[in-house]
Amino acid sequence: MEYPLVWVLILVLLNITTEPISNVTLRANATDLVELNDTAMFTCSVSSGTSLSYRWLNGSSEVTASDRVQLGGGYRTLTIVSVTRYDEGPFRCEVINGISNGTSQPIGLNVRYGPSNLTMMVVPEMTIGYTAYKTGSDITLSCSAQSKPTESYKWRFNGTFLNEQSPQLSLQNTKANQTGSYACLAYNNVTLRYATTSTMIKVVEPISAVSLNRDGKPPILDQSFTLRCEVTGPVDYIHWLMNGQVISLNNRTFFSTDNNTMVINPIQFSDNGEYLCEAFNAVSNLTSMTYKLVVNFGPERPAITIPDIAMTGHIVSFNCSASSQPLSQFSWFFNGSQVATGSVYEMGPLTLASHGEYTCVAFNNITCRNSTVSKMLTVVAPVTMTMVKVIGAQPILNERFSLTCGTAGTVYSIQWMRNGWPLYADNRTDFSMNNNTLTFNSVQHSDNGDYQCSAFNPFSNMTSPYYKLIVNCE
Repeated sequence: MEYPLVWVLILVLLNITTEPISNVTLRANATDLVELNDTAMFTCSVSSGTSLSYRWLNGSSEVTASDRVQLGGGYRTLTIVSVTRYDEGPFRCEVINGISNGTSQPIGLNVRYGPSNLTMMVVPEMTIGYTAYKTGSDITLSCSAQSKPTESYKWRFNGTFLNEQSPQLSLQNTKANQTGSYACLAYNNVTLRYATTSTMIKVVEPISAVSLNRDGKPPILDQSFTLRCEVTGPVDYIHWLMNGQVISLNNRTFFSTDNNTMVINPIQFSDNGEYLCEAFNAVSNLTSMTYKLVVNFGPERPAITIPDIAMTGHIVSFNCSASSQPLSQFSWFFNGSQVATGSVYEMGPLTLASHGEYTCVAFNNITCRNSTVSKMLTVVAPVTMTMVKVIGAQPILNERFSLTCGTAGTVYSIQWMRNGWPLYADNRTDFSMNNNTLTFNSVQHSDNGDYQCSAFNPFSNMTSPYYKLIVNCE
């Protein structure tokens, strides 16, 4: 290609007036800087050269002006305000003119920064479902941060510095009094900056024992009854269960503020069942042994089994029972005096003195109540003798004449007979109130005959020998 003569002349003149570039040098005001505190200033110079153009490089990337990056002095200077860790370079300057170019030796910055992005890790992590560590646990707290030069550490527990200056704090065989706030402080002794982060560590003693016991008097129907859940170890809350179901507050069931006491008032038969209490804290839960609740009551009015009547010489058994929880204790009284204990009272051989009122007293030693019932026992002696006897004068025609029935034993009734046939009262014949005397108001020859009397009780009877009545004339 051929250039016009004028362009050839211009090129010749440029070569005559432009001096080649030599010895490109880069200088920095300082290379050890603190992030965000310091400003980096670079100056690019040459030993010789004219008609110079400048270009700045950070690594392989060209540097352009921005809010923190300033290019001045005809691009001979580079100023970076508030340097960051990403401004370390290396930086170079490149100088160009129409006939030559040159590049400086690189200069890197040593930007000190941090600590930043401070994090804390706790090992082991807490067990799923719990919000604390059990006493005796080994816990390690580790801190890390971005820092140049490497940061130093201090640890605080509830605001008090600990004697530990490493990135790790080891808590061995922890106790409940080690619960609190743990803070990690990272410090850079060049930037004079620090960072802190903290976490809460909760150390809780596990529940070691739970027992369910009666508090006060035993359960008695229609009275107040209290159960107490006794827990060894710290407790956050308590659940109560009856027959496997959670017990809720109702108009007869009440709980104390800390839920360790349950009151049933008044207690009913429907409250019979198996009770449990379950205690919880941040690291454990434990359930008591079963408390079997049986409502005590009674005794109700006893039922007594006694014969109404018995015969002398016999042995009789009296039985007494009553509805009661627990079973009642029984005592027997005869005419007001105690004669036996137990639900069965056997007595005999009977005598006529055994006749009287027998009382059974049922007593419940839990409810401290008693109930009584009484019954009369009639004791009779067997009829052992009957004899017809004359009262007064002998039988004289038209005169008053009486016969009596003599007996031995207990007699309930007497029957008179003449010639084997029963006798009844008529206008001439009367019987005494107890029937033991037969009276003829005017005895006649027609009354002659063989007379007998029979004596009866529920267990025996006897008939007398014949008495031969012969009416005499006047």
